[in-house]
Amino acid sequence: MRTALTERGEKWKDRGLAALFVIGLWMFLAVFFDFYYDLNDDTAMKDILSGTYTGVPDGHCIQMLYPLGWCISLFYKMLPMIPWYGIFLCGCQFLALWVCLCSLLPKVARTEKKASWLLLLTVGAGILFLYEWIFVQYTVTAGLLVIAAIVRLMAGPDAGMSGFFRYHSVTAFLAVLAFFLRTEMMLLFCPFAVLAVCWRVFPEWKRNNKDRSIFLKYGVLGMVVLAFMGMGVLADKAAYSSPQWQQFRQFFDDRTSVYDFYGIPDYEIHKEFYEEIGLSEESYELLKNYNFELDQDIDAAQMQKIAAYAAEHQEQSMLRRLYLSVYTYVYRFLHGQELIFDLLLVVSYFFLGKAAFKNRNPQLLGKLMLLFGTRTAIWLFLLYRGRVPERITHPLYLAEFVMLALFFLLDADALQWKKYEKSAILSLYMLLFLCTALEHVQMTKDQYETREAVNEQWQEWKAYCLENPEPFYYLDVYSSVAYSEKMFSDTASDYRNFDLLGGWCSKSPIASQKQAVRGIESAEEGFLTGQALFVTDAAKLERSPEFLISWYGEKGKQVSVTEMDKCGTFSIFRIGEDTVD
Repeated sequence: MRTALTERGEKWKDRGLAALFVIGLWMFLAVFFDFYYDLNDDTAMKDILSGTYTGVPDGHCIQMLYPLGWCISLFYKMLPMIPWYGIFLCGCQFLALWVCLCSLLPKVARTEKKASWLLLLTVGAGILFLYEWIFVQYTVTAGLLVIAAIVRLMAGPDAGMSGFFRYHSVTAFLAVLAFFLRTEMMLLFCPFAVLAVCWRVFPEWKRNNKDRSIFLKYGVLGMVVLAFMGMGVLADKAAYSSPQWQQFRQFFDDRTSVYDFYGIPDYEIHKEFYEEIGLSEESYELLKNYNFELDQDIDAAQMQKIAAYAAEHQEQSMLRRLYLSVYTYVYRFLHGQELIFDLLLVVSYFFLGKAAFKNRNPQLLGKLMLLFGTRTAIWLFLLYRGRVPERITHPLYLAEFVMLALFFLLDADALQWKKYEKSAILSLYMLLFLCTALEHVQMTKDQYETREAVNEQWQEWKAYCLENPEPFYYLDVYSSVAYSEKMFSDTASDYRNFDLLGGWCSKSPIASQKQAVRGIESAEEGFLTGQALFVTDAAKLERSPEFLISWYGEKGKQVSVTEMDKCGTFSIFRIGEDTVD
């Protein structure tokens, strides 16, 4: 007879076995690749948290909620040489995979087949998200945490069983952690999470003679999650409550709207507007090339006016944008822009729908329709806003596919497939995963080799700054966007004497703090006093520093731009003010 102690021992054995497979995947990736920060967003956040940005670890990393940033910065204060942010992101991704494996294993495998199932699930996850395991991005990481929470919801115990709240304490932790890491991503995935809860609550409610305590227990779980999220938001607001941070946050939101959604209205066409708000053509050029840190007049008030004007003067009407969203939604599918993901979803919907009709299972059919309707609404929302980067779409695809896969795994008895049908379905999925592996391995390999080659220049530049620590360098933004950094190399957290001339930290209190370390009040004065030098990839004509002469000229200052040194493809320029006799 099985005892509670025996069952607990088997659970820990299963968890340990799952951990071995997750560690195996990590070791495989670590042997053949290095882990990279995918975008400079994460690199900038790492610099702030580690103290590389200002010289002191700081939790004000802008993109994530302050309590989480504060915790990571605290680790940097204790042991600054350890790459805590990289460990955190990779740890969250592999934690999400481990949680999924532990949650599914009791549902899908008998004792003698557990290792086979774990191998299948781990390899499948590794293949589907190979790029994201190697090139890590905090938005994707938040998505994976939410997906793990959804798996816990769908595969967890009934509300009437013992250990319900203990089991779902992990679910709540994953959801709250995702919210703290990337709030917008968690909110985007909320409809999927709500579906998962509904699919658990209502069947349990019917099975238990409409016991209202079922709703109460899930309600308590939801309230706990919302309470922790609310506390995180309040703590974040308190941390950014100063007038300087409030002003910057308004600037940040409007800047995001302009660059990511509305676009910058053309100067010639909208010249009257720009003259009205006092933005010259030279300052407009700074906005276009993202080097707006140079112009102190481009502040929160001015950016707010530009964002409002851009929103009012969009080329398409609301109805036109809605039509284009629907058109693009259909076009993306028919033209295979995400072919592998689309095929996996189509095959899953087809077989599940076929089984629902064959077995006259309206409950399953209703679930499929709700899921498809939900994913359609989310996609149309993204397309309407005009921003669908892969770091958002890939986790969305994965969430939908995982929820469909859970129907196969958790409702296997209700589907009533014959043996030959199971073999045919499994063979088709194996073929799709093989095609996915061939595509993703080659794509990841090519991207990895490209980054390795391109980043030689970036490593050379960082070495140059260490050898020449006295000046402060402002980098032309578009000369630096191609570079990225490895997560577990070059872990020194010493202050770096360079910054972008208009990254997303620009105009923030923490950017001012970085400049103040070198006694620089602004980039405009720093260039003229010789405290700061300008760096650009001058080999590219469009990155020429000549725009600086025009901008200073409009300000009534005649300057000369002199090349002082070179570092690989980077040219370092001194901006000197000419005296007029």
